[in-house]
Amino acid sequence: MSDTIIISAEELSDLTRQAFERAGFCEIDAEAAAEILVTTDLMGISTHGVHRLDQYLKRVRAGMINPAPNIITDDRAPALAILDGDDGQGQVVAARALELAMSKARANGIAYVAVKNSNHFGATAPYGFAASVAAMALMCGTSASPAMAPFGGRDLKMGNNPFGFAAPRRSGAPFILDMAMSVAARGKMRKLRDAGEAMPIGWALDAAGKPTTDPAAGLDGFIQFIGGHKGYGLSLMVEMLGGLLSGGRFLDDVGDMWAEEEPQGVSHFFIVIDPIRLMGAGDYYERIESFVSKVKSSAPFHEGGEVLIPGEVEYRAIQERRETGIPLAAELLETVKRLATA
Repeated sequence: MSDTIIISAEELSDLTRQAFERAGFCEIDAEAAAEILVTTDLMGISTHGVHRLDQYLKRVRAGMINPAPNIITDDRAPALAILDGDDGQGQVVAARALELAMSKARANGIAYVAVKNSNHFGATAPYGFAASVAAMALMCGTSASPAMAPFGGRDLKMGNNPFGFAAPRRSGAPFILDMAMSVAARGKMRKLRDAGEAMPIGWALDAAGKPTTDPAAGLDGFIQFIGGHKGYGLSLMVEMLGGLLSGGRFLDDVGDMWAEEEPQGVSHFFIVIDPIRLMGAGDYYERIESFVSKVKSSAPFHEGGEVLIPGEVEYRAIQERRETGIPLAAELLETVKRLATA
C-alpha cells in the first residue's frame, strides 16, 4: 500500500458521517460535522480535518463530548444571542451558531452570536468559506486549551486562540484569513514531532525557556506569540469575545481536547455582517474587486512570483481537490474506515 491514498470528497464525507453516526450522532449533526472536517481537508488544512476524527470520537466514547446535545439559544436582542452547546461536538455547535448569526444578519444587517460549553471546532477557514458562499462577511474565533503563557509570564494561562475573517467575492477566491496567535499552530508542531522532523527556530521555547528546534520540547514548553505582545493582545481579544462575553469558561479553565477527563468548555464567537445590505450588491462587489486588484497588481518581489490574498491558496486547493480527490495518509484513511464501520 502506498503512503498516500487519493479519495474523493464525496467518499470521505460519507465515511466521516458514518463514523459520527456510529458514535451516536443524529444524521443532521453527523453531516454538519463531516462537512466542516472534509471542507478543511479540501482546503489543504490537513492538521484540522479528518486527522482529528479519531481523537474527537475517543472523547465521545469517554463521555467528554455529548453526541446528542440539547443546544439552547438565548436570544438577547434581534442581533444578539448566546448558544449553550451542552458539551456537543464543536463543529456541530459552531455550525448551528454560524447559521443563527447569518440569519440574524440577514434580518438586521449585523449579528453577534457567542457560544459556551462547546468543544474544539477545528480551523476557522471552513466557517469563513461557508459565510462567503452565503454572501456574508464573518469575524469568528474560539478559545482553546491552555498552551501559551501571558507575555512576560511563564504559567500556561491562555489558549492559542485562532481568529478568522472572511469576505465574499462575486467570483474567484473569497478573502479568508485563518490565523492562530502563535508563530505556528500546535497541530503543525505535532505533525513534525510525529514525523521525527525538526521545526524552525522561533516557533517555541523549551521548558527551560530556551529556543528549540525539537517540536516535542516545544510542545512541552512555550509556543510563541506572533508579534510578541501584539499577538498576546489579539489572543486576549478572542478570549474576551468568546469566553468572557458568552458567560462560558475562559483562560486556563478551558479543558484539553487531548485528555479524556472532563468536557472542554470551549467558547466561540461569530460576528456576521451583510455587506449587500450595507452597500448594495453592485457597489460592494465592484469595490472588493478593486480592492483585490490593487493588492494583486503589486510587482512580485521575486521573478515569477505572485501576490496572493488570504484564502487564495485554499480556494485553489478546493477547486483542484474537488476534481482530483483529497490526498490522505494511508494509515489515516484506514482509521477513518475503521471508525465508520467498526
